Amino acid sequence: MDAPEESLRPNDVAMVLRPITVANEPWDGSFEILITGIGPATMPEDSIRELISMAMLVATTIPMMEGDVDLTEKIMVECAKLYGEAGDVDIQKMITEDSGHVLTANSKTFGGMQ
Repeated sequence: MDAPEESLRPNDVAMVLRPITVANEPWDGSFEILITGIGPATMPEDSIRELISMAMLVATTIPMMEGDVDLTEKIMVECAKLYGEAGDVDIQKMITEDSGHVLTANSKTFGGMQ
């Protein structure tokens, strides 16, 4: 299998963490969770629904972690195994050359808060 592309492609489903900000105030850490499909969708609708459902399940872990310290610890340990320590993220590697835009003119939102 080839290395995965980092850019978004048709049929991709993304979970977006959108910071909730107030003008002239420091960010308090709160955010909205959005599940979005990146168009055009060329796969069957049922397949796209399956991807959206999986993204919704993943997004559900965030509010669950707030009330369950043991769950949070399990997820943090697994995260470190799979991706490295959460605090060691290199932000510069995450910035794309397309001005950082995740959504395009062809993007369609299938669910999540708007």
